[in-house]
Amino acid sequence: MNPAVLLTDLSQRSRVGCKGPGAESWLAGHGINVPPAANSYAVDSSGVLCARLATSEFLLEAVEERDDCAVQPVKRALMYADYPKGVYPVLRNDCVIELSGSALPQLFAQTCAVDLTECAQHSTASAGPVILTSMIGVSVVLTCRQAPAPRFTVWSDPSYGHYFWTQLLAIATDLGGGASPASPIRT
Repeated sequence: MNPAVLLTDLSQRSRVGCKGPGAESWLAGHGINVPPAANSYAVDSSGVLCARLATSEFLLEAVEERDDCAVQPVKRALMYADYPKGVYPVLRNDCVIELSGSALPQLFAQTCAVDLTECAQHSTASAGPVILTSMIGVSVVLTCRQAPAPRFTVWSDPSYGHYFWTQLLAIATDLGGGASPASPIRT
């Protein structure tokens, strides 16, 4: 039986960010599938999620542990300043939580400043919108992937990680859900 809401901590996934007028072509040169529209994401066949935040800022994340090697060349190049003029690294050490389950609409009604119904409707397993909003008073970046049911991934500032996790967990528990056994315990 699936819980009404399941929280999974994905903060350990490999991720990197960059921005600037040269970032799109530089990422494409590294074989990254860059989404054409602002505030959208695409997941390529190598398992890299590329989220386009506005017009020239990008978040890349390995969506599976096995896909980490696809992010590493970009991460290394940004770490060692091996990038052209017009590309700037963006530190990404986010708290990342995946939310799934049948009671997500109730959880979002209590926590989110935006109705996420349209986000779920316009998402597939490999593409969809990126939402920049707030949840329980914390600024977040959010995507939805249909796999096959909606799974929302939420990135937030790590300094709010404990607060964010414990508040979402309390609401999920009230709705009949809880934390994934694979998630580390946040104290």
